[in-house]
Amino acid sequence: MTRAEAAGLSAEERFDLYGVRYERARELLTEAQLQLSPGPWRWLTGGVGGPRGGPHAAYPFPGSDSRNTYYIDLTRTIHPEGAVGAREDAEPMVAYFESKGWDAELADIESQTGLGPHRFEARAVTQDGFNVVYQVQDNGQYNLSVMSGLFWADRHELLIEINHRIPLDSFFPPDDESVPGVYVEFPKWSDPKLEEHEK
Repeated sequence: MTRAEAAGLSAEERFDLYGVRYERARELLTEAQLQLSPGPWRWLTGGVGGPRGGPHAAYPFPGSDSRNTYYIDLTRTIHPEGAVGAREDAEPMVAYFESKGWDAELADIESQTGLGPHRFEARAVTQDGFNVVYQVQDNGQYNLSVMSGLFWADRHELLIEINHRIPLDSFFPPDDESVPGVYVEFPKWSDPKLEEHEK
């Protein structure tokens, strides 16, 4: 959708479109998680609030900044028993990506500073433009992310419409972890804005 097309949408239409994109990211992440572990995963990102777009986003485009664009980012992490970041731990995910017909690769990434973990990344891009990345790190932390490209919208205005309809205690699950398929439920436009967000 072009910037002009997005600007022509009503606030409710932008809200609903965000919900469609969020639900798609949920589906992709859940299915990918289940290829690896049905047990609990820790949330690294994951409410419905979209990160800021702009030049520091993974896939910026001309004119985008932290106010006029957003993207979806859902990231979960596990620490498999005995995990040491072996290449073969990432290879099944590449096979899964390829079975879906996605463009996939396996990258070997050294720490640029020498302080962070070495990792292998299984990466893919879905037919509808979502990036799915599985990081296998030598510190035993394995991260799975689903990220969209950038979308045009007044990010601040949009997130107020979304987040102010979600109870404050519902943004993350207890202990910040859940099994695959558990997420913050996207609200309905008809849901009232909650006064607790204004305090």
